[in-house]
Amino acid sequence: MLFKSKVSFLLISIFTSSIFIGIGFSQQASYLDSLDGKFALQFQINENFRLSNFQGTVLSGKYHFSTRDAVRLGVSLSFSDSEGEVSSNVLDTTNVNTNKIENSGFGITLNTQYIRYIKGTDDISLFVGVGPFINYLTSTSTGENRVKQPAEKYKDTRDHYTLGMDLLVGVEWWFHKYMSLSAEYGMKFMYSSRENTIEQGVLKQTSSENYFRITANSINFGITVYF
Repeated sequence: MLFKSKVSFLLISIFTSSIFIGIGFSQQASYLDSLDGKFALQFQINENFRLSNFQGTVLSGKYHFSTRDAVRLGVSLSFSDSEGEVSSNVLDTTNVNTNKIENSGFGITLNTQYIRYIKGTDDISLFVGVGPFINYLTSTSTGENRVKQPAEKYKDTRDHYTLGMDLLVGVEWWFHKYMSLSAEYGMKFMYSSRENTIEQGVLKQTSSENYFRITANSINFGITVYF
């Protein structure tokens, strides 16, 4: 909680300063003037200043296609494939049933935003952003129940996807020619759908859930490296 309070105070302080100082220095040279055509990698700063992914575990980057405009992209991928065996003793017998279980899963998350910088001081700038995101997860578990005779095969399939839009506002402070600190927050509009299908023997059961949600984004405090 103390870390979040400090980040919130930093965000409010920089945000307020960038607005009032920006009015008086609107004609002053800015670090933004040198960013046209530059790429950047972004990392989130967590408690105790540990770095983690900003908005993607595989890639979290930014590209400036002008001095005031940029696009950000975050990509996360996950893949799993495993198999195992579960052994069970049949009561009142010496029989042991061994069931083989196989699990596989795949997930992908894409986050992208258009970022527009509003000139402030020479090294601090307010920015706003908007962009879509998508998250998709699927997993399948298969096996065979040998307790029953004849043995019954079963399959459990789960699919989940989320589509949405991010709206954000933040500030960025260039403490070095090629590095900056940023803090941002905003709102998230999203639609989610979940479906679970279980097949066992001749039975098939399907359940689904769909919902729309508007939530506030947590504060994102990060470091950006330009090159």
